[in-house]
Amino acid sequence: MTAPLAEESRSGTRIPLSYKTIAYVVVWLAALLATDPSLNYWALAYLFPFGLAAFFNLRLGNDGGWFVYGPVVGIYVVHAIFYFRSKTTRSTAILFALLVILLVCNVSGCREQLPKH
Repeated sequence: MTAPLAEESRSGTRIPLSYKTIAYVVVWLAALLATDPSLNYWALAYLFPFGLAAFFNLRLGNDGGWFVYGPVVGIYVVHAIFYFRSKTTRSTAILFALLVILLVCNVSGCREQLPKH
């Protein structure tokens, strides 16, 4: 009976998938809202990933096309795969922090691209 306890202590505790999903959706919605609090540009939400490219190079974010959009979306897809498959609380927390950093950079790039009022 001590073997399962030893196995659990080695692997750490797991965060339930429902909690991971809720946290993931909330942070994405917060990032989208932080990008455009006035909700004037929500029809362009599908272009949100371009903000990450714009954070590093404004021209890539504005003129990048599919050759930029695909890899940036790929970054988020690969991150989501690792995040939702993470097994320990520590790895989930690290991946969540990485998501927050990516989204902060993305929001910053998007805000640079939006017209100034």
